[in-house]
Amino acid sequence: MSAYKLKHKITFSDADEQGRIRLSVLINYLMETSNRQLAKENASVEDFIKRGIGWVVLDYHFEIERLPLANETVTFLADVAGYNRFFAYRDFKVIDEQGHDIIVAHSQWVILDLKERKIKEADPKLMESFDNYELKKMPRFKRVRPLKEFDVEADQTYRVNYYDLDTNHHLTNSRYFDWIIDSLPREFLDKHQPRVLDICFKKEIHYGEDALAHVKLDPEKLVSKHEIVHGNDIATLAEITWT
Repeated sequence: MSAYKLKHKITFSDADEQGRIRLSVLINYLMETSNRQLAKENASVEDFIKRGIGWVVLDYHFEIERLPLANETVTFLADVAGYNRFFAYRDFKVIDEQGHDIIVAHSQWVILDLKERKIKEADPKLMESFDNYELKKMPRFKRVRPLKEFDVEADQTYRVNYYDLDTNHHLTNSRYFDWIIDSLPREFLDKHQPRVLDICFKKEIHYGEDALAHVKLDPEKLVSKHEIVHGNDIATLAEITWT
């Protein structure tokens, strides 16, 4: 299966107050591109639901030269990047009109049994059906560590509402990006954009549950570290280097 491309003109409703695409919207477009590619081989979200299973992302690593702007036309690209016993890998790009890669991303996924809420082993026949290939060596993602301290005054509490859910019946991963951005000062966000972003999803959060967003911002090193906590569990960890 060849890489799938989706061309789109960024709208002002996609963008923040500086006219740059919001991270949660970026994720949604990448997921739409990925799903359209997988749909060609009966491995889309809709196809998986019929089988009682679902795709669940565990890790993203983003390298961002710049974020697309409102009224800019870009191409979103998704492609397979191998699999092993439990994990499947997918790569993404955002390409500008000059053909330059302005965003490159790597991701790690598992297949979840939606009834048992347990991870299933990767089915070689399924993977081969959309030309995914078996890897001998497991790709490495940054190990984002829990916060030892955080900026207490920036803490924010969120509740998972109906429109926060995805078809796996838990908090959709794009909402985590909104919560992470919400924890940072507006003045900082207006003057900076992410350069490298690593995020690790560790625990599900479900409908009606509360979560707390922690952040530790180092304005001199231009690094922010993030933690989304549900009860005593860490749901998500992230680290962003800004420019």
